[in-house]
Amino acid sequence: MENKALLSVRDLKMYFPVGGSLFGKKKTLKAVDGVSFDLYAGETFGLVGESGCGKTTVGRTIVRLYAPTSGQILFGGTDIAPLSEKEVQPYRNRMQMIFQDPYASLNPRMTVSSIIGEPLRYQRVPQKEIDARVRELVDRVGLKPDHLNRYPHEFSGGQRQRIGIARALAGKPEFIVCDEPISALDVSIQAQIINMLEELQEQLGITYLFVSHDLSMVRHISHRVAVMYLGHIVEMAPVRELYANAQHPYTRALMSAVPIADPDAAEKAQRIVLQGDVPQPIDPPSGCAFRTRCPYADKCCAEQAPALRDLGGGHLAACHKI
Repeated sequence: MENKALLSVRDLKMYFPVGGSLFGKKKTLKAVDGVSFDLYAGETFGLVGESGCGKTTVGRTIVRLYAPTSGQILFGGTDIAPLSEKEVQPYRNRMQMIFQDPYASLNPRMTVSSIIGEPLRYQRVPQKEIDARVRELVDRVGLKPDHLNRYPHEFSGGQRQRIGIARALAGKPEFIVCDEPISALDVSIQAQIINMLEELQEQLGITYLFVSHDLSMVRHISHRVAVMYLGHIVEMAPVRELYANAQHPYTRALMSAVPIADPDAAEKAQRIVLQGDVPQPIDPPSGCAFRTRCPYADKCCAEQAPALRDLGGGHLAACHKI
């Protein structure tokens, strides 16, 4: 893994207007509220958190499916955040996305060959080259040549996700956002897809942003991990350091919920149960976003939002009590 940032995200914000009807006042939903991190060439960066924390929005904004409200997305040294849709087109081949639902993300009226080759046709690649590339990709993701003329409904969930992965690889990208790519699959298939993603990374040098709520899988595939809560990164560290020495109260609560295979160890483990519900991003609490559920919160936490502080060794956490 090269010590070179392929992607640098700086103070990224993605706000969505909500309401604004005849009788309703227009409000702002702060899905992502000041996120910063670097991704290095050839690594897998895990992004975890509860549903609604903003992790998927981060991925979609980075690949410019959303135009960010503010902040920088430095890809290969160029800030693509302010670019228009036309200006961002040259970067589309270099950044791709694997979606959570392998069925909804595939056009049911297109054959496998057409789905995988579509990005190349958009680039006006000659049909002969497209056919050769599609055959190569089908083989690389573990499908068969006779699958090329079939339709998505003829495949299992795992096979459909392989089709989606092949489509993402078509333009030879440097960076792929994996948006919970295994959460819709059977447990028996999940390991196969993860192993394939690791093999592809080793063979092609791809950089991944791996978005997931499955902490066990994130631990297996990631080099570094960031934990999100209500649009903010609250902790970030190399994977071994984070799982062995979590510092933020929210991270420790998440870790305590991970199933333990050893019955003796599971019996001794202490489950941390957080009180209350996750606040709405349309009306977040003042100061620290986690304070309404944190057992250690005090007046300081309500008055000022904590910044990510370097604890050494690439371990950062945002908490006044650390």
